[in-house]
Amino acid sequence: MTSLFRGLVYCFSVLALEVCETYSSRVGGEEAERILSQSYAQRRAPGRQRAPQNVPTAERTLSPQGTGGTCINRPLDLVFIIDSSRSVRPVEFEKVKIFLADMVDTLDIAPDATRVAVVNYASTVNIEFLLKTYPNKATMKQALLRIEPLAAGTMTGLAIKTAMEQAFTEETGARLRDQKISKVAIIVTDGRPQDQVQEVSAAARASGIEIYAVGVDRADIQSLRLMASEPLDDHVFYVETYGVIEKLTSKFRETLCGLTSCALGHDCDHICVNNNSLYYCRCREGFVLNEDMKTCSKQSLDSCALGHDCEHICVNNNSDYYCRCREGFVLNEDMKTCSKQSLDSCALGHDCEHICVDNNSDYYCRCREGFVLNEDMKTCSKQSLDSCALGHDCEHICVDNNGDYYCRCWEGFVLNEDMKTCSKQSLDSCALGHDCEHICVDNNGDYYCRCREGFVLNEDMKTCSKQSLDSCALGHDCDHICVNNNSLYYCRCREGFVLNEDMKTCSKQSLDSCALGHDCEHICVDNNGDYYCRCRERFVLNEDMRTCSKQSVDACALGHDCDHICVNSNASYYCRCQEGFVLNEDMKTCSRLDPCTLGHDCEHICVNNDDSYSCKCRRGFILNEDMRTCSKKKEVRAEVTVDPCKCEAQLAFQRATLSSIRELSGRHILSALSHIPR
Repeated sequence: MTSLFRGLVYCFSVLALEVCETYSSRVGGEEAERILSQSYAQRRAPGRQRAPQNVPTAERTLSPQGTGGTCINRPLDLVFIIDSSRSVRPVEFEKVKIFLADMVDTLDIAPDATRVAVVNYASTVNIEFLLKTYPNKATMKQALLRIEPLAAGTMTGLAIKTAMEQAFTEETGARLRDQKISKVAIIVTDGRPQDQVQEVSAAARASGIEIYAVGVDRADIQSLRLMASEPLDDHVFYVETYGVIEKLTSKFRETLCGLTSCALGHDCDHICVNNNSLYYCRCREGFVLNEDMKTCSKQSLDSCALGHDCEHICVNNNSDYYCRCREGFVLNEDMKTCSKQSLDSCALGHDCEHICVDNNSDYYCRCREGFVLNEDMKTCSKQSLDSCALGHDCEHICVDNNGDYYCRCWEGFVLNEDMKTCSKQSLDSCALGHDCEHICVDNNGDYYCRCREGFVLNEDMKTCSKQSLDSCALGHDCDHICVNNNSLYYCRCREGFVLNEDMKTCSKQSLDSCALGHDCEHICVDNNGDYYCRCRERFVLNEDMRTCSKQSVDACALGHDCDHICVNSNASYYCRCQEGFVLNEDMKTCSRLDPCTLGHDCEHICVNNDDSYSCKCRRGFILNEDMRTCSKKKEVRAEVTVDPCKCEAQLAFQRATLSSIRELSGRHILSALSHIPR
């Protein structure tokens, strides 16, 4: 009986502990997440963190919901250096990739704005993509999804050195020094470096790279401080877990793009959201925004979900709702429908250098006569030769481009495929948040999910499973070609045939193949039952023979003064030297490299040998077999061994020879004397 009673007490204790822990995680989780997301700099200098009026200090978190719009103030050459060593678990590495994707979303990604590269490291270093690889956010975020961890070691110093020497170079996409584009590296690591970081970080900073160091969990704070730029309080961050690393997104946005309107102070009860130069308030999940558009109340019943008659937006108000309009519209007197807003947007304030032109609820800038609008669409420059002034067919904005022109659209519009007309830009529903496992596809204010190649979409229309079945192999009734399509199939015809209405059989093609449908980006040309693609003027056909790219000017072909190699750079060029030469100060001519001055391993003397070098030793030394080091020359003395027998024989021979010589000499002398006349 006693054992039974003890068992019951133990079970009730465990149950009570689980209930307490659940309640604690629900009630305190949000507060804990805010505390964990604070940077190392905030912890070291709490006096510098200034909370806005009427907002508790605990609300000054690094919430990604406050990131606002895209960063457009400061072009960067930005390289992420991410630790994927064995200590970073797969689920944690996915959090790092989400953080990178959030950072990309906040930046203005474009060849003439911010360029991004990613360096992945463990015991080895892998450059996932370069600064010049992806010119837009969509392709860059797809590339981030494909990054895999390297799993072993933490060679942070090697990663910094690789980034400095290979990722921040002009050949890989970094801008020229005279363009004065900031070079920024953000290092994310959870461990202690296994190599030296102090000297290589100092060299990187000396080359003009600004370094931010983000430590997670077990990261060594002292190593972070050795890597980061000054002031350290602004360049060193720390979070307790990878689960809250994305909270740093808004902090980096403030740092890289300048202060946001929320950072300057706000009176939102819960969340402040940046909206260009303004801000608006939002509530945390489970709360609704009150009529003052600042404070929040606990949400009890979603009256909008029960049905509403708002034309644009339904807003819950406790157990009731009211209607709001999308940006650029005003609510009509019936408090349900919306009309286009007709306020003079220029009168509300603008940043045009010359002339502000009202465009319904928006505005755009124009320049006075004799000036042209710069690429920032705000300032104006003196007009030299404006190809736009000579005539153009752009619907919105014509941009002069050195004797040529291209078209751009006002803010809120996108350029159509004809590269001339503009359409109203719809919101990217994927960017607002989605639950797709693989790929989110925007669909005019809504979105749907797709899977990567080799996967099929599950019935929940969100998650993906590995594709295994070949539906064509299981049997088909196609006349010509069966094409596997996930777990289904469809039929296609061989070249010169078209698919009949039964979608199975094929007939000989005689009609205009372009009229039957094509995938040419610009122009489809019928070619006797087949077709090929062409591009409009000033465009060239890409290798896929379908899409078109803007034709760039070959500045080198127009003439150059480079000694060795001319390299095209947009509408200009720069000079490079062949291998073994260096560019002189005039940036045009080249001089041969002295291999000895570049560094050698000779112990005594380095001898320049055109493209290479050889080693020599000083007098009294000889070169060792490694052809690098020298050893003292040794004196060689020959040892003479005397054989007494041989000496006696040689002396006897010499005596006989001398005796013969004397005898012959005497005979000759007597013969000579006998012939002398008396």
